[in-house]
Amino acid sequence: MKRILIVTVFLFFALAVLGAGKIVEIRVEGAQKTQSSVVANLSGIKIGDEYDIQKIYLAKRTLQESGLFSDVYMQIREVEGGYRLIITVEEENTIYPFFGSYLALGVGDRNLLGSGVNLYGGIRFVRLSNKKILGFLPVPQLFWGGFTLGARYPKAFGTGVDLNSEVTLFKEVPWQTDILLTLNRFRLGGSHSIGDYGVGLSYTYENATFDASPANDYGVSILTAGLSFGDPVNYRQERANLFGQTALNYGFGKGYSYLQQTAQINFWYRIIGRIYASSTTRVGITYSGFAPVTKQFYLGGSQDLKGWNSYSFNPRHFVFQAIEAGVPLTEGFGIAPSDELSTYIPKLYVMGVAGFEKTFGLAIGIGLEWRTPLGIAIEPQLFFGGDGFKFYFELR
Repeated sequence: MKRILIVTVFLFFALAVLGAGKIVEIRVEGAQKTQSSVVANLSGIKIGDEYDIQKIYLAKRTLQESGLFSDVYMQIREVEGGYRLIITVEEENTIYPFFGSYLALGVGDRNLLGSGVNLYGGIRFVRLSNKKILGFLPVPQLFWGGFTLGARYPKAFGTGVDLNSEVTLFKEVPWQTDILLTLNRFRLGGSHSIGDYGVGLSYTYENATFDASPANDYGVSILTAGLSFGDPVNYRQERANLFGQTALNYGFGKGYSYLQQTAQINFWYRIIGRIYASSTTRVGITYSGFAPVTKQFYLGGSQDLKGWNSYSFNPRHFVFQAIEAGVPLTEGFGIAPSDELSTYIPKLYVMGVAGFEKTFGLAIGIGLEWRTPLGIAIEPQLFFGGDGFKFYFELR
């Protein structure tokens, strides 16, 4: 009898100790629009998880970075059998302006009907003509250029997988001296984070028709597998941070079969105060075949070799290097004590590209980023490269 009593007491304390370290209840407070299940799902913490203060901190950061909440407060209460996690959120406006490719402008909602789904869309109703104001500012024109519609679902259905899809139906897309009459694209993909690493898979179907060269019309399916490392969202929090990604693309269709790999490595370093320098290295390799025109290694977008024709560089293999140095300033032109309080950022750029068949180019430029109260950053830039001085205007 005494032995049975000792064993019973031992099992009682063992179960108490084992149970006391687990999350047995999750309660969400303060959510008016967002469903409680969405908040709990985005946190990444589930009932039955071990009580881990580091995991709770990461859950708080994830919720704050979701764009759905202006503030997040986490509480732990000891209850019978373990702990109760109380997540208190303060919601904010989730409507935002959307800026897509080829001047597609629209709007998005990061929390559609409280579901946590990010739905966005835009139309192309303005383009830049060949006419210039003051000799270098292009004159805008109104026209109907098609639309794009997409959705992202973080940690979809409680799986931890981020789903994304997008449909693009564009008309009259500028492309060097030619013009794409139509550019239609459908993409469906998913990604999953494992610690500081992320993996992703996607399928893309794209077709295009050309004006000057109908023989180049194409339709192609593209399978992509990607791997990322580091923390590209919070890279400014540390003194130095290294992050990057790589993707392997296999495309196939009538007259097309190719295999490409791209990689990008970023290194950010804070020098003194908030004065920083960052390095971006992009590498592209074509292992076999030839990609259609919109998938070749033309440099363009925010990582263009500026001062040059955006479509001048199309080597089968290339290395692109950009170095940026900036000084975040306040409205009073003092060095900002944090990145969130910075209003102006004067920047210096140095860029270069080298590739197959002696492709080579260099550019240097300056910019001034202005973070407006609307949440939109505006940056005029002046670059000098192979085509002389060029003026650029970026929106973020």
